[in-house]
Amino acid sequence: MNLKRARAWHSYARAVVQLIHADLVVFRHFVFDGIVDTVITTVLLVGTMTYIMPLLGTVKEYGPFVGLGAIATSCLFNMYGIVTILVSDIRGEQIILYRLSLPVPSALVFVARAVVSACKVAVNGLVTALFGIGILIVGGRFSLEYFSLGKFLLFSVFLFIFVGFFTILMGSLVKNLDRIGVVWTRMIYPLWFLGGAQFSWQVLYSFSPFLAYLSLANPFLYLMEGIHAATLNPEHYLNFWMCLGMMMLFTVGCGFLGIRRLKKQLDWV
Repeated sequence: MNLKRARAWHSYARAVVQLIHADLVVFRHFVFDGIVDTVITTVLLVGTMTYIMPLLGTVKEYGPFVGLGAIATSCLFNMYGIVTILVSDIRGEQIILYRLSLPVPSALVFVARAVVSACKVAVNGLVTALFGIGILIVGGRFSLEYFSLGKFLLFSVFLFIFVGFFTILMGSLVKNLDRIGVVWTRMIYPLWFLGGAQFSWQVLYSFSPFLAYLSLANPFLYLMEGIHAATLNPEHYLNFWMCLGMMMLFTVGCGFLGIRRLKKQLDWV
């Protein structure tokens, strides 16, 4: 019985790998354009915050804060195109139904989709990290004193995975393509803006302890605080391991809820 189950899961794994490979083959044709777009936005954002904004009175540490947070930001904002493709299929031609008809558990089809999304945003995240940190180094604004390569790489991997599964949840929340802009304006942007992208949790706490504790329910907060805790002075941010653990919990929660909702919407329960 265990042997049969092992063989079954082996066949499932092979099918999932094939699904992932098929999507990545298509994606590779768009990688170069995505890299160019990411380089442009990274150079403009990090360069402006690092060299120009201090002339208006912002502290010099704000450049590294925004520059390193841009790694998570680039991943989150590149979800827009991924979710658009997912929603257009689910609400339109429903090509995904063919994949759901394959002899594998339906949940694994969505897991494969999430992994592909994680790979897509990983390209943006790594390019942002390379050019963002490069700009900081050129200007002498980046210090290796607190930078932990191990923590940075570990957190980045799980950050990409979180975003991958978060796209599944977002796909289940957007009723049609006409509403995707509304969802982004009313949900994604506020979560991002108040989730440690513009200021740390400690800064928010100094302004309002109530809002600070309320923000702990925001998954984006742990993405930003975790990446900062791995690269900047950890005393100014939430505990790295707590951020990593919470991000894992949100990944599981978003994946479970998103897959469940999409299966119901596709009448594939």
